[in-house]
Amino acid sequence: MKGRPSIRGKACTALLLCCLGAPAIYAKLPRTAPRTEVVFEGPDNYSDWRLSDGAPWYRQSVFDAVRTYVAQQAGTMLPDGYALKLTFTDIDFGNRAFRRSSGGFTAPEFEFTYVVTDASGAVVRHGIEDLKRSTDMGNDRFSVSTTDLSTEIIQGEKPMLKYWADTALAGLGQR
Repeated sequence: MKGRPSIRGKACTALLLCCLGAPAIYAKLPRTAPRTEVVFEGPDNYSDWRLSDGAPWYRQSVFDAVRTYVAQQAGTMLPDGYALKLTFTDIDFGNRAFRRSSGGFTAPEFEFTYVVTDASGAVVRHGIEDLKRSTDMGNDRFSVSTTDLSTEIIQGEKPMLKYWADTALAGLGQR
């Protein structure tokens, strides 16, 4: 029996054309500069041996997770037009792997510098940080619940970075 062409076929064709055309539309949109830049300086000399001497895939996954999580936290704290640049100079996951201590447990540690600039490019805040999480910080302010699997590799270190962002970036844009 000959009948009309299937509506399902037309809908599938339209959907396919829409999906194929979407990248071209998005490619023409202007892209804004990222508000948060994260740099890992001298990673071959980091205290954590798995970052300095380990597999490149592991290093990259940790760096991507740190970059993503810091950008998420800063994105909620930075006013429009402001930018943040963090330069990590050392990372040590302590309980995972260590080089500095002669043995036993060490606390996770992040050493970095940061600069916050406003829309005109003027520096409004800067500093040098040496974040260490001691083992007795078992209170609620250091619990971070997330389902973001892209940052799961640094699950235990997220509270340190969140606390830093909440304190160091608070009050920006207020005069």
